[in-house]
Parts: sequence; C-alpha cells; structure tokens
Amino acid sequence: MSVPIAFIICTEPGRLEAQSLMLAESIRKFCGKFKDTPIYSFHPRVGEPIAPQTRKAFEDLYVIHQQIPINQEFHDYYLANKPLVCAYAEQNIDAEILVFLDSDKCFFSEPEEFLLPANCNVRMRPEYGQGIGSIGTHDPNEWYWQKLYEVLGVKNEVFVNTPIGNKKIRAYWNSGLVAVRRSAGIFTAWKENFTQVMHLNINPPQGIYFVEQSVLSVTLCALEENVSHFSDKYSYPLPLHNRLVKEVRLKHWNDFVSIHYFNLFFYHDWKAQIRKLHNLNRNSENYQWLCAAVIKHEMPRTSVLHRHMLTIRRIEQKLSVFKLNIRFSSWIERVAGL
Repeated sequence: MSVPIAFIICTEPGRLEAQSLMLAESIRKFCGKFKDTPIYSFHPRVGEPIAPQTRKAFEDLYVIHQQIPINQEFHDYYLANKPLVCAYAEQNIDAEILVFLDSDKCFFSEPEEFLLPANCNVRMRPEYGQGIGSIGTHDPNEWYWQKLYEVLGVKNEVFVNTPIGNKKIRAYWNSGLVAVRRSAGIFTAWKENFTQVMHLNINPPQGIYFVEQSVLSVTLCALEENVSHFSDKYSYPLPLHNRLVKEVRLKHWNDFVSIHYFNLFFYHDWKAQIRKLHNLNRNSENYQWLCAAVIKHEMPRTSVLHRHMLTIRRIEQKLSVFKLNIRFSSWIERVAGL
C-alpha cells in the first residue's frame, strides 16, 4: 500500500551531511502532520561513504539512507544527481506524491501545499532571478532555450515572473523544491531529457551549471503540465531577501514555511549577513532554533574571502558572454592560497 507522500534528498560526504541533518531535524520538529513523512536520502555516486556519526544521526531521525551508484555516467557533474535520483525514486518508492528537496533548506511550519490538488501533477517555485533564463528575442540566452525547445519538442511558449525584479522570462523553475504526482512520470521524463541534452552537449552561455534545472523546466513545457506555484512562504530565498520585490518579501521568521539558505551558514559572518536583511524580525523561537542548529552542526567553516571570490567569478561569467575573458579570480586564488 502506497503512502501519501515521501521526501527525497541527496547526501554526500562533506557539507551536505550537516545540511541534510538540519533539514531532517526541522522536518521532524516543525512539519506538523508531515513530521513523520518518510525521508529517503541518496548518496548517488561511487566514493567514500558519509561519516558513521551522520549515518547514526539519520537512523535516530528515521531517515532511510542508501549509497547506490545511480550517477555513474555524469559522475563529475554533481547536479546530475538530481534528475537521476528523482527518476530512481519515482520508479522505486511507493508513494503518491514525491517531494525532492535540496539539502540547503529548513522548515518552520507544516507544508500543506505539498498535497497536490486533483488537477495538478507538479508544484514548484519560479527561479528567483533570471540567471540563465531568457526574456525572449534578443536575450543572450535565447538561443539556448530555443535549442532545448527544438530538441525536446516544446510547442507552446510559457512564461513566469521572477521574485527578483518581477521579470517575465521563459518558463524557468527552481529545481530545489519539486513536488510531483508519481504516476505522472515527470521525474523519469526529466532524466531521459537530461541525458539526451548532456549527450548533445547543449549548454547555456555561462557553462554547464544549471543544465539540469533548465531541462526540467523545458520538460514540463514539453509535457504541457499545468505547473502550480508554491506560495512565497515556501523555499524562501533568505540571502536574497533584500532583492525581492516588496510584494513577495516576508517580514517575520514565523511567516516562513521553509527557507532556502544557499551557502549562508558556511561563512563565519552568517549572523552579520542575516542582520543586514531589511525589516526582517528575528524575534522568534524558530530563529533561535536555527541558530542553535547551525552551531551544533559546525556549519560555518569557510572564510568570507571565498564568498567574494564567487561574486567575482559570477561577474567574470557575465563578461565572458561579451568575449571579455578576465580571470582576476584566478590571481586572487593564487595570492590568497584558496
């Protein structure tokens, strides 16, 4: 007999261990009627297993962890883990609804929107900003999307609006939180299309990063799925708070169902970064729980200089579209010994 819902995460050695543990703890503590939902953790590549203490903590949290070589062909591209693991879960886990979660998330309330209505097979959030997305004709990224549309057979154009800048772009959804009806076969179609695109070596101008996310978006368009959107309380992009349009910007920690924190807690100045978020009331037991969990799992391990390096690299990637190949980041790495 199938269960109504199951959570799917990826956990590999290193920082994902602490992230997955904090995510599982938040589900068990804050998710109300969903707090006992089965959590399946996958380590999909060959290599060293997760630490024994992580495995023991998973057992205490009733997380089912398996190291299975699901991602062999694209071993060097870690984001390939997502479509390959999701397809495996769709074919092997007997649940009506599967929810894939990036590990850099944390829950604070019951996620009622995970229960999809009868006429809905998939629920996601639009990508936060344009990124590799396209606004349409004359956009530098347009050729990439048109190529995906051609290869994967998209017939109808779909657009979404981004929470940053309210920009209208071709349908581009964030793959860090995806709820699907298992019987629709969406995850399997994602894997098949991702494999095809990788074999054809179709990459956005900025490089291979986010191929899996854009392919999921185009897969949904090709399937002509009516994609429902989670409300703004779900997978709230905490570090991007100041950049969100006012209509979707939340004001209190108790307003969150879940947050998406990216790399925030791996830098030593994480509390200072949170204090910079405008008009966000931190007077909440939920916030205090999060702070304690970050410290317990020893998540802040990285120098602030590393974050600045990532910013410089993003600028270099944008300039490369205009044939300006500046490698200032490489010089900083050598000098700083990063």
